[in-house]
Amino acid sequence: MIAFQGIHKSFGDKVVLSGIDLQIRDREITFIIGASGTGKSVLMKMAAGLLTPDSGRVIVDGEDVTDFGEDRWQRIRTRYALVFQHPNLFDSMTLRENVALPLRKHRGISRKAAFFAAIEFLAMVGMEDKADLMPDEVGPSQRKRVSIARALTLDPTCAILDEPTTGLDVVASRTIDDLISRLARELGKTVVVVSHDLRSIFGVADRIIFLYKGRVHLDGPSQAFHASRDPVVRQFIGGEPDGPMET
Repeated sequence: MIAFQGIHKSFGDKVVLSGIDLQIRDREITFIIGASGTGKSVLMKMAAGLLTPDSGRVIVDGEDVTDFGEDRWQRIRTRYALVFQHPNLFDSMTLRENVALPLRKHRGISRKAAFFAAIEFLAMVGMEDKADLMPDEVGPSQRKRVSIARALTLDPTCAILDEPTTGLDVVASRTIDDLISRLARELGKTVVVVSHDLRSIFGVADRIIFLYKGRVHLDGPSQAFHASRDPVVRQFIGGEPDGPMET
């Protein structure tokens, strides 16, 4: 479980988070949504120790990690599969080599064993037949799937995915959605997704947390959002150009 207690964060004069209180529950698919600049990715970076709050506490599995230094955060991060919007694969390595790298670096296993294991992780995301291609020889959706496979190599309990379907066509996006579902349903992972993709949000999420003006505006299943008459919520899910969200 990841808990945020009274989280405030500003960048200069811009207030991004102003008193966030929420818990990410184990083995659920939770989507964090909201307009650009509402602090979705900032919140997830705090969960991974990549940013610190100005005030408030971050709790991971019952442990207050807010003031941890880098050495202690390294231990916490092994529980996470972090996949950012732009896959950061090494262009000079094959897909197999990219996935094998964490196993060799953090587990200290042999090159042969790591390469064998890498195929198994690539198979989880349907990419084993492309293992020996270079990153620039596959499409954006496939690179994202490889990034997820690499992030799973250290057997994390939680996957944090930042805009995993951005820039993908409908078919590729649904492939990523299916993978997100498998992570939770078949592998028992806690999955947290930052997204603007409404089809993905309402098709996959167990729970949706809508951030607005630095706070949690609505927290619930997709049915709660469809049933809401709140004009802020209606504008977001309806994609209306004008309304109370604009300033």
